Amino acid sequence: MLLQDLLPTATLVDAEAANQALGCEATGTPSLNQPNLLMPQDNPSPGSGYTDSKRSPQREPLFELGDVPAVQDRFHALLKHRLQSEIQKNPPLFPWESAVQDYEADPAYGSAKADFGSQDAASVEAKATSNIWNRQLRTLNLPVQVPGLVLGRLLKQCQQVVQSSLREGVQLVQAVEDLFPGEGQALNYLAGLVVASPARSGVATPTATAGANFPQSYEAAAPAQQMVLSLLAAREMIVTLTLAVSASQPTVARQWETEQGTLQLRATYNPDPTDLSIVVRAELPTGGRLAMNGAGFQSVAERRSPGSVGVELCDPEVGQVYMLETVLDGDETPLVFVVRIVEG
Repeated sequence: MLLQDLLPTATLVDAEAANQALGCEATGTPSLNQPNLLMPQDNPSPGSGYTDSKRSPQREPLFELGDVPAVQDRFHALLKHRLQSEIQKNPPLFPWESAVQDYEADPAYGSAKADFGSQDAASVEAKATSNIWNRQLRTLNLPVQVPGLVLGRLLKQCQQVVQSSLREGVQLVQAVEDLFPGEGQALNYLAGLVVASPARSGVATPTATAGANFPQSYEAAAPAQQMVLSLLAAREMIVTLTLAVSASQPTVARQWETEQGTLQLRATYNPDPTDLSIVVRAELPTGGRLAMNGAGFQSVAERRSPGSVGVELCDPEVGQVYMLETVLDGDETPLVFVVRIVEG
């Protein structure tokens, strides 16, 4: 069961429930909305044109008394067929036409359009993978490699949802829901399994993945598998982007690989009421800027060369989320972390 391979805590019942949430049977066959009543097709004789007065008894639809929706559907089908027949026999003309004409596509235009489309797709791919922050995405510990375009979209969404105070499962769903429109029920169910599964850390050992029945690629994965892979990737991003400190764990460190080198962050929380504060120090691989935003307060530090910078926020409140923006020289797009003060 591939879902069980991706999520060790997922059981056969979980896999069947995920399939049902996706609108599929346990066998993986889509559950289609089959019509309750099969309507016969109109087959007018070749030379007689269309008539709706001569029908054989076998073509008479079987309606129950009072079955108004079925009668309406039948009427719409007949009307559509009649209009299609009329249009085929008498095609509409453009205002400048006196007779039907065939227009051939300009080969040069078609070639230019194809080139433009390929260049546009290539530029989008290049832009998505050339972001200075995307090097970290290639180090994610996932059972199957996820395309850079998907990871880039996830990173953008994760930087948004991480600033909220929502529960982890809700954050995961909001981070990936744009990739799977209309699959909210399945995403909620699978997010619960991802949250319940052990968090991945570091590098997976060869014995942990050897022989696992993983799909060959993200594109070859089933929809439920793609959802799980995206949720796992989003979870790693959110964990890395969050520095959660408390009285029992006052210091937390994070690092993020960039195209310029490694960015290192360390947040220290001082719960002493006489000196209540949060101090964040960053080791920048290049010149850059570090900014922490609080409730109506901002602390900013910057330097023009690689090295250490620090910011401090006084009188932080437990349960609050404080945004931490990092900008490196050569790319004005900030990477957003958050410092979260939790009880404990």
